[in-house]
Amino acid sequence: MPVNSVTNAHPQLLHANGQLAGNRDRGGLVFVDFLGLYRKSNQRSRLRVGTSMWTDRKVPRSLIKRNLNSIQAVLHLESGRDKANASPKKSADFAPKVATLDDIISERGACGVGFIANLDNKESHETVKDALVALGCMEHRGGCGGDNISGDGSGLMTSIPWDLFNKWAETHGIAAFDKLHTGVGMVFLPNDNDMLNESKAVITHIFEEEGLEVLGWRPVPVESSIVGYYARETMPNIQQVFVRIVKEENADDIERELYICRKLIERAAANSETWGNELYFCSLSNQTIVYKGMLRSEALGKFYCDLQSELYKSPFAIYHRRYSTNTSPRWPLAQPMRFLGHNGEINTIQGNLNWMRSRESSLMSPVWRGRENDLRPIGNSKASDSANLDSAAELLIRSGRTPDEALMILVPEAYQNHPTLTIKYPEVVSFYDYYKGQMEAWDGPALLLFRPRLPTTQSLPTP
Repeated sequence: MPVNSVTNAHPQLLHANGQLAGNRDRGGLVFVDFLGLYRKSNQRSRLRVGTSMWTDRKVPRSLIKRNLNSIQAVLHLESGRDKANASPKKSADFAPKVATLDDIISERGACGVGFIANLDNKESHETVKDALVALGCMEHRGGCGGDNISGDGSGLMTSIPWDLFNKWAETHGIAAFDKLHTGVGMVFLPNDNDMLNESKAVITHIFEEEGLEVLGWRPVPVESSIVGYYARETMPNIQQVFVRIVKEENADDIERELYICRKLIERAAANSETWGNELYFCSLSNQTIVYKGMLRSEALGKFYCDLQSELYKSPFAIYHRRYSTNTSPRWPLAQPMRFLGHNGEINTIQGNLNWMRSRESSLMSPVWRGRENDLRPIGNSKASDSANLDSAAELLIRSGRTPDEALMILVPEAYQNHPTLTIKYPEVVSFYDYYKGQMEAWDGPALLLFRPRLPTTQSLPTP
């Protein structure tokens, strides 16, 4: 391919002077240094593929040559004489192209996060198995502890596997769960028996005060022998709590009731000097559940025995492999979060937290029926940027926004002077212009996947 063909097709790879940015021509290859491709060396370190490979004395040329075939971010160029003979392009050739909707949908660039879904919404264990295989293929995107076993985090979000839980209920003398009115909490609890009992008593008390019935606690079966040393040192007691919601019939109202209960429990935990820092809800929902931890990708399905059961069925799965950057790895900070699987970072996080805190006193919506005070605080300065973005998205969605609407408000794209949006989708520009005065952008590179949601108008039938 002539150089001019490359520059015309990929003008973003160039500096203003037309020279290839940050790359060197070696034997007809140009390595795109900023595409974020990595590979593992024999020492398990992460090596950036790019120009530094050619100058780093620690990397032998023989090793580079053996791995050339595995590097996909290369542009094949013709010889130097073809470069000299290539005719210059006119400035008009570099005019921005107006993308079609198909162009936008077909974009690729995800790493560390993904999803699998059945288009007919049919539950199966195959979906879960495929998600675990896909997650295992993303080990290179995550961080690993000094013991080479503890991971920065990995996780899976699915629909609730009612067949699996009903089988457990049957063996423990509990009636089959009414899945239309039952919430399931995936909870990290203290290991100390006294603190465990105290925290569970507080959780049960708050549920009962809110009119919910606690149906039972299920210790989650795990294979702890595969957990690394560092992860085992902080590994929580992992249990599931099942609660029955009897006073609500609308699906969104049921989720809001569970949300309020969780916020009240978190407030009680914040006031505890003993077990408060060891309590965390991975999820509390009538629709979805999250299995996660300080694990490597391939270890998640082996650690959680539930994920190996044929009774664990779901029509979708969101999976995530974490590479910790702004915070140290911790079990609660593994992803997916309760709503989002996030790849990237929020560079404006401190400002976002400050603005959210300043607005808490003015939060108001009829859907909360005067319970707005129970939702505070929204953010948590001790949590990661991803966790706080998830909390903000959860608030908007629980307040009646659709997931895509909430994320467009929180994480708007660079829409100003965008040729495609300005010409073909002016209503999108108007949307961003309107909401920028109501919510400061949670700015930074981000790829986001979010959990499905029932329509707001759907009510649950009486069993």
